[in-house]
Amino acid sequence: MLGYILRRLLLMIPTFVGILLINFVVLRFQSGSLTEAMQQQAGKEGGDSRGGSRRSETTFQALENHLARFRRTGNDLPSLVNLRGFLTKDDIVVRLEAALRKPGVVESRRSRAETGLWLTGHFAVEPLAEVLRDDALAHLHGPASVAFTLCAYHPLNYEDLPRLAAGEQERIQQRNYDLRKLRFSEGAADPSYAVKRKNLLSLYEVNRADFTHSTGRAWSAMFSETGFTDFMVKLCTLNLYSETRGDYVFSIIGERWHISFWLNFLSVIIAWGGSVLIGIRSARRIDTLEDRVTTNTLFLLWSVPTFFIGTLMLHHLCTDTPHGKAWFPSRGLSDDDALWFSTPRYLLDLAWHGFLPLVVLSYGSFTGMSRYMRGNLLEQLQSDYVRSARAKGAADDTVVYRHALPNSMITMITLGSGLLAELFGGFLVVEYIFSIPGLGSLTLEAAKQQDGPLLMGATVISVALLLVGILIADLLYAVADPRIRAKYA
Repeated sequence: MLGYILRRLLLMIPTFVGILLINFVVLRFQSGSLTEAMQQQAGKEGGDSRGGSRRSETTFQALENHLARFRRTGNDLPSLVNLRGFLTKDDIVVRLEAALRKPGVVESRRSRAETGLWLTGHFAVEPLAEVLRDDALAHLHGPASVAFTLCAYHPLNYEDLPRLAAGEQERIQQRNYDLRKLRFSEGAADPSYAVKRKNLLSLYEVNRADFTHSTGRAWSAMFSETGFTDFMVKLCTLNLYSETRGDYVFSIIGERWHISFWLNFLSVIIAWGGSVLIGIRSARRIDTLEDRVTTNTLFLLWSVPTFFIGTLMLHHLCTDTPHGKAWFPSRGLSDDDALWFSTPRYLLDLAWHGFLPLVVLSYGSFTGMSRYMRGNLLEQLQSDYVRSARAKGAADDTVVYRHALPNSMITMITLGSGLLAELFGGFLVVEYIFSIPGLGSLTLEAAKQQDGPLLMGATVISVALLLVGILIADLLYAVADPRIRAKYA
């Protein structure tokens, strides 16, 4: 059995990575571009972010801040394959030409080409320097200098400081300052064009080692310097960072995780245990009035959406009326002054606040699963081995609980394996209705703010819960069925 568990754990690794890869690509398609970020910033400030030849220092400072945020989250890197190491001078010239304002050029396409070049990073610095050296390309020197200074710009985030010596930090900060001063977006029309161009090329020569790359480095960066690799490294080192909240993802999730965990855990116990008990009782009283009432009631509950039941309970049970106060609180999982309660009173307060959310979370699952339990048990009760046990004089309870029930649990175990992840994903509705500050509402806020790292952090937990549920189901198969236990013993 231990060898089987180890094999299953090893198989979880590619499954886990594959699911995260799919979610990462989907989020990348939905994430905002640098152009959109600049337009939003310009809208807030009432300015123009279209990137013309005359940009103020304030605009460039905001642009550098956007670049720092993109590079901190890995959004500046290609998603899965990085071919930037193979860029040549001719490739850069094509991109610069596409970024020029010309008659007939669609502004949105030009803007995307321009911002895409700015995000290329250190691999574009060397070919951009070659463009700046070429006098025949003087019409491109202005946008090339802007692209050069932005691609060579290296933001110093505080998590980078421990691995950089003090002297290296000062060198990078000084280089960033020099790059800012040597930018000549107007090209030859800038009075200091010649001096800035010369000094910019001199700065490149001084820092050549940081920007020159070999073919081997280009090949190694093809998969090592990608957005997904950056995400996996940060995930393994617990360094996923949320720019919108200014904190590490798992620290943010940790503040709310215990709320979602306990409610989900209790709802799983209620849903799975309740469905087994209801299914057994209904199967043993088949075709009776009780069975028909139970079946019709459960199907009626199954057809009612969770949000409807939750809203109904909120209106009738959590709202004060002229005739009296509400039976249950309408928000949160504890009173505001619960910190000062004694332990017994605090537990009662939690039960009072959590009763309705647990009901809403659980009823939809056990109504469906109890029907599966009933059907499986009825099938087993009609089997030959059950008839043989009855013929030998076995009591009805012995036949049901010792012989038929274990063989009926296989399907229930399979259905229960996904309850952890399913209830985790469905918790959002309950949190929203009852104003519970859990992980579901946090994920919704992250989706509205397009906070990719926080969404991926929540996805990691969902996928982990799903895989853990499947592993637990595999172990419970062996407990329920001696044939499976004997095969892997």
